[in-house]
Amino acid sequence: MPTFTGGGSLDAARRVLRERFGHPRFRVHQLKVLGPLLGGRNVLAVLPTGAGKSLCYQVPALMGAGLTVVVSPLISLMQDQVGGLRRRGIAAAYVNSQLDPSRRRAVLDAATSGQVSLLYCAPERLPSLTGRLCAAQTRLALLAIDEAHCITEWGSEFRPLYRRIGVYRARLGHPTTIALTGSATPATRADILRVLRMPDAAVIVTSFDRPNLAFATRPIRDDRERFAVIRQRVKDGSGASLIYTPTRRLTELVTRALLRTSIRAAPYHAGLSAGVRRGVLRAFLADRIHVIVATSAFGMGIDKPDVRQVLHWGPPPTLEAYYQEAGRAGRDGDLADCLILWRPQDFAWGNIDPVMKDYVESRTNHRQLILEYFGEP
Repeated sequence: MPTFTGGGSLDAARRVLRERFGHPRFRVHQLKVLGPLLGGRNVLAVLPTGAGKSLCYQVPALMGAGLTVVVSPLISLMQDQVGGLRRRGIAAAYVNSQLDPSRRRAVLDAATSGQVSLLYCAPERLPSLTGRLCAAQTRLALLAIDEAHCITEWGSEFRPLYRRIGVYRARLGHPTTIALTGSATPATRADILRVLRMPDAAVIVTSFDRPNLAFATRPIRDDRERFAVIRQRVKDGSGASLIYTPTRRLTELVTRALLRTSIRAAPYHAGLSAGVRRGVLRAFLADRIHVIVATSAFGMGIDKPDVRQVLHWGPPPTLEAYYQEAGRAGRDGDLADCLILWRPQDFAWGNIDPVMKDYVESRTNHRQLILEYFGEP
């Protein structure tokens, strides 16, 4: 297996962190990831939301010769990351469906000629990118799989290319690889390692406990009461709020109802154009919008530290999905609330996991149920 040869030492990584990113030191869990990675070992890193996962591959990418390819699931996420890197003077680019063919060719030419350090791509672009890199005999220093839980959650239907990343990794010569996610049960971790063909990877798992988050569920009688609770909590709360709904239609209805009560809200779902979604996100990050009402299309990689509450119109399909969405609250470390409003009829919406049903119906011990689900005593 080719090893990562970018200088290798943690001292060199610390210099890059200070000089290129302006951070004085790594966090303990980042050092646990970088140790084996810089030694050339594949890594699966399960780190909490807000833990600085991206630095675990961005710093090594700047430590030596060769291209780092980052597989990222969402266009908005990769655009935000590339924009931030470029503002720091780092040669980064992306290839996705929003680039026309001539622009994609220009980006790939730059990547294969050594003008790009980090190249982000959607999983659907990986087959053509692999062919281009192999034809140009481009040395791949590092392969990073961001939001690696999507291999299990999305891989079989919505994003089938996630299930074939291991195939293209092999065609690229089994480069040193880091897979990162904010949540993964023991079974999900095993599936990620199997799909990526990394049986001997170092698995770094930090605690899933977020002490600053208050987890709760609340039974309600009907949708009228459900909206009344949401409206009151948004009006009384300070800071930003996220409201997750199961359908695009509900997203629009709840947004309009909030707007009628003079609450600055906006919808976010996959049915909106990319430009509209980008505008909503920018307004939310700049505090021009107080509330985002969203489907599960919103969230991954969104760096909004002061979300004070995440409210769910009803139960998500799995506890893993819920932990991902609720984890967008309180990234600044201050107290935040995570509340699911539910009624028994909600379980007819779709394939809701029995573990999720147990969590929703429990009146206490929500934190304990989450930790047990992720295999943490």
